Amino acid sequence: MLYRSLVARWAPAGIRPISEGWSLLVPLGVAAFLLRRWPLASAALGIVCAAIGWALRDPNRPIVPGSSWLAPADGRVVSVAAVEDPWIGAAWEIAIFLALWNVHVQRIPYAARIARIEAVAGGFRPAFLAGAATNNRQILSYETEHGRAVLGLMSGIVARRIVLWVSAGDQLPRGERIGMIKFGSRVTLRVPRAFTPLVRPGDAVRAGLTPIARPA
Repeated sequence: MLYRSLVARWAPAGIRPISEGWSLLVPLGVAAFLLRRWPLASAALGIVCAAIGWALRDPNRPIVPGSSWLAPADGRVVSVAAVEDPWIGAAWEIAIFLALWNVHVQRIPYAARIARIEAVAGGFRPAFLAGAATNNRQILSYETEHGRAVLGLMSGIVARRIVLWVSAGDQLPRGERIGMIKFGSRVTLRVPRAFTPLVRPGDAVRAGLTPIARPA
């Protein structure tokens, strides 16, 4: 993919803007350069450019082998609830709120095959509210050796675009990047009720690093 083959050469790991950001960063950078005769305007555009670059960073993260499921997103856990899911049945739903300053790249919690991807139209409520569960979203249903699971990527009042880098039928290793939400928002993970959640509301998590659930 472009963000692996090209962008990684041009910026240090941990702060490199992924390929999805160049359409914003290049025009802002050019404008800041052209306005250099007006220092305040140039500096303001430079700050905006740096802030967007930071928001779209894509840090490399070593995925430690293990049987636990990893957090799909950076952010803070806002709820852990028992739900019924049409794909799984009885399930746990773990919801994570992504603030503007969090890494916006999402990762698959465990090695899986993507069974289907469904785009669901909805609103753009603030992502930290419970009502954000009905926002505009992408629903990924997938299969693992531990059973079925569902990952939901939801837009918010600021985050309006969801970008996916995977397709139905893809086989993904644990911790692989699957997409991003510009900028921030909410991610939900549903796993079978037999799993044991390893987090609770208020916990901070990091995609691909924080164990979030343990299979039966």
